[in-house]
Amino acid sequence: MLNNFISYFKQKKGNLLMGFFFLILISIESRELADFRIFIKASEELLNQNNIYKISYIDGFYYYYDVLFALIISPLQYIPLYWANFIWLALNLFFSYRIWEIIKHYLPTKLLIVSQLRLFSVLTFAFIFSLWHKNIHVTQMTIFILFLCLEGIYLTENKKPILASLCIGLGISIKILPIVLIPYFLYRGNFKVATYCVIATVVILYIPLFIIGYDYHLLLLNERWQSLNPMTSEHILDVTEKSFHSLTTLLSVLFVEDAGNNHSLDLKRNLLDLSHETLNIIINVTRLAFVSATLFFIRSWPFRKAASRLQTFYELSYILLIIPLIFPHQQHYSFFLALPAISYLVFFYIQKYYFVPGSFSTLNKYGLIVLASIVFLLLNSHFLVGEYRNIYDHYKTLTYGIIMIIPILAMARPNALANND
Repeated sequence: MLNNFISYFKQKKGNLLMGFFFLILISIESRELADFRIFIKASEELLNQNNIYKISYIDGFYYYYDVLFALIISPLQYIPLYWANFIWLALNLFFSYRIWEIIKHYLPTKLLIVSQLRLFSVLTFAFIFSLWHKNIHVTQMTIFILFLCLEGIYLTENKKPILASLCIGLGISIKILPIVLIPYFLYRGNFKVATYCVIATVVILYIPLFIIGYDYHLLLLNERWQSLNPMTSEHILDVTEKSFHSLTTLLSVLFVEDAGNNHSLDLKRNLLDLSHETLNIIINVTRLAFVSATLFFIRSWPFRKAASRLQTFYELSYILLIIPLIFPHQQHYSFFLALPAISYLVFFYIQKYYFVPGSFSTLNKYGLIVLASIVFLLLNSHFLVGEYRNIYDHYKTLTYGIIMIIPILAMARPNALANND
């Protein structure tokens, strides 16, 4: 029996050490006065029947998420903030674990031997750690949103459309970003899930009506729409905070001379000085180009299923990757949605290196290493050399790092692998 216990411990000690590390991490991070206190304060104001979308809570920041989420977390206002943070971060550890399990479900990691699987895990973790940690450090929402998206996709594959639509509908209600999955379902001919997602979103949006009353709920819905409306001038010239990253922010600082000058550095970054109307056209055309590029990654006629599970994951990796690019008002933590694309690329090149003979010339290998190193630095610069974060945010280096992933992903098509099913 003792031998069995020792054998079990040796097999699981890596997971136990990892679990201990993350427990210590969230115990430390729970002491930070980060964004979850804004969520808690919004839930307090909600119970007091105040306009939660008009109140500036801490340092001029506002609450942008849905009413239901504020209701769900309202009991946490009655315990110390440290333990409220701890509960939320512990849930995020579970969401992270589940995200990783779903990723391994879609990527055929069973083809890899132990050393290759370890390399896959370490490289993926290294590339994404800074963006993951940003969500933990500021107690933010993106880990939960990615979990809802991937869980919804997984449940769809497993013929559970109602549960799938509830996951995605909840994600859309909380933070509108997952709405891009609905046209994807339509394109792939999954009309039932697409329809259920719309119904679930509407139902979830209106659940609080029965708790807080019709008039108050209608007021909050209208106020939230005003804060999220992408056509407002605030979201076209998307530079109200220096840490914003997206296409709207990048194009604003490149093409409007005084964009964000109240908090920018005295370093040249502007190329042209265009009118706001012209900028709006450029932003929307660029968005349309990124959205249209989805067809390049799908490469099949509408209303047909993907050729393989790996192909499905490949398509979704691109869709999730561009979400924080095409939506305005995005912070660093939103780019954690790049995890599926990063994990796919790491797996792709590991499998191609080991299983596709002659796939790498010396030039290709070193070129890939250089390119990957640049992307790694752009994604993790805040964490690695944080004293220059103002320069990174000034030039929007994170946005460039995410954009650089797109052509690499475009060249890493599933049919180039030895085993792509």
